[in-house]
Amino acid sequence: MRKILFGVLLGLIFSCSKKEPANPAFYYWRTQFKLSETEKKCLATNDVKQLFVRYFDVELRHGQPFPVAPIHFSHVVKGQQIIPVIFIKNEVFLSKSTDVADLTTKMLRLIHQINKVNHVAVKEIQLDCDWSLESRDAYMKFLTLIKKQSKLRVSVTIRLHQVKYFKETRVPPVDYGVLMFYNMGQLTAKGTNSIYDISIAKKYLYHLKDYPLKLSIALPIFSWYVHSRAGNVVQLISKLDKKTFENNVNFEVNGNTILVKHNVMFEGFYFQANDQLRLEEISKEALEEMSDLLSDKLSDKPEHILFYDLDYKNIKNYPNESFFKTIATDF
Repeated sequence: MRKILFGVLLGLIFSCSKKEPANPAFYYWRTQFKLSETEKKCLATNDVKQLFVRYFDVELRHGQPFPVAPIHFSHVVKGQQIIPVIFIKNEVFLSKSTDVADLTTKMLRLIHQINKVNHVAVKEIQLDCDWSLESRDAYMKFLTLIKKQSKLRVSVTIRLHQVKYFKETRVPPVDYGVLMFYNMGQLTAKGTNSIYDISIAKKYLYHLKDYPLKLSIALPIFSWYVHSRAGNVVQLISKLDKKTFENNVNFEVNGNTILVKHNVMFEGFYFQANDQLRLEEISKEALEEMSDLLSDKLSDKPEHILFYDLDYKNIKNYPNESFFKTIATDF
């Protein structure tokens, strides 16, 4: 009888201590909020409760911070909690003319206006800025003011180098960070995938358990073509399907590489003869590999596993409808 009671008690202890799986979430990075049926189905199938929606960018205009391309909601959001994300160029905090207190007030005012017009209630805001040592102090002051004045939960994006050198780059004074686990390689005309490079990733992983701020994880589901000319990168072209180039006399498709055969304007882009396009994408296997790499390297289980970004052109590359929930559960 004692053995049975002990077994029951042990089972209760372990069941109570079992951690909840991470929540799957998505970034929405378009200037118009309008979900396609495919995107709605993806959110429902993967039990997504949070959408991290880009509200506007902030850059310098005539030496002063200025909001760029604020989002427009085409319909009311149903089923997901909206978290506004503000992308701020590092130049804003590098500028000596930036009044951080004024920026805080104006930014919170614009967020409030967007929420009010679109009947959106928020509990959190996220700031996305790849700050540097030179902009560090201004950015940290800004985050302190945002946290105090907004009275909301505040999160920030974190890059791998900011984790490794956190004693120099400082730890943001916010509720949690989101580690951007992508764009880690060198962007070149020829070479490895700059979105995800396992050899580079491994160099940073052992620093994660030492990072003193709780982290969620952002994983890439996007792809792009690296457009190069004479060995130099011209631009990145996102969300163009390879099928777009097939059976077109101006292009020669060879696996993930496309050779431009004639000078041509195509899909809004100008290409010269002998230009090359090299596809960089993230496979299902690569995402599973990222999950395996990260899952035992974090000091705490992440609250969110975010996927960048929600777009039918991205999610169609992952045929398993509940794939994103499965990845999040693996953490």
